[in-house]
Amino acid sequence: MRLLVVLLAMLVGLAPAARADTAPDSEPLRVKVAEPFVEVHTGPGRGYPVFHVVERDAPLSLLFQRAGWIKVETARGRIGWVPRDALMATLDGTAETPEMTRLGHEDFLGGHWQASVLMGELDGASSLSVALGYRFTENLTAEGMFTQSSGDFANNTLVDLNLQHQLFPRWRVSPYVMLGTGNAKIEPRATLVRPENRDENFAFGGLGVKAYLSRGFVLRSEYRSYVLFTEENDNRNLEEWKIGFSVLF
Repeated sequence: MRLLVVLLAMLVGLAPAARADTAPDSEPLRVKVAEPFVEVHTGPGRGYPVFHVVERDAPLSLLFQRAGWIKVETARGRIGWVPRDALMATLDGTAETPEMTRLGHEDFLGGHWQASVLMGELDGASSLSVALGYRFTENLTAEGMFTQSSGDFANNTLVDLNLQHQLFPRWRVSPYVMLGTGNAKIEPRATLVRPENRDENFAFGGLGVKAYLSRGFVLRSEYRSYVLFTEENDNRNLEEWKIGFSVLF
């Protein structure tokens, strides 16, 4: 329970600092088009229509990346999206190819879904988790997760809802904290006497880190500390480590 209290204090106390840290860069990366022309789309995908064409030697301001696309602003103030590959031949103020890693990552203010698959160890047993989350602000993500674990002494099925607070969302490697609650179905394994299955509620706190990769993929690793509320008022503590990937869409 001490970990839950510490994480709750971090969520409340560090939120203003995190918002201040995630302000956009004051100076966007400026380049000059080197190709004969570059097509600007209305959104980050081939399915979005082309609404503007930027010709050779015209300036562009690169705002940030999102899943292999760059949000750009033209000299006339038009804002749209260009495939990252189409800008690899552009030149910066030193007549060199610009360093794209300077750009911020996704703009999550409009809300984005993320699907995740993670593997790990839950209380000494191998675990596999699938999750679906919705990031409704730049810092906060709500997620539902289903976890199945199998060990020598029991098979466990956990279903939980959690809230994640990403402390520095514009960092390429970004830490986060989480709080959540859910339900666990525990099926003990026995050889002589068949024990009863247990159905228990739980709460948990956790720490994690997300490393943003190219084209909407995120490497994700986290630690969770569970408290199971048993009928005998003898609460159990479980620990879990897991690592996996998330896909943003």
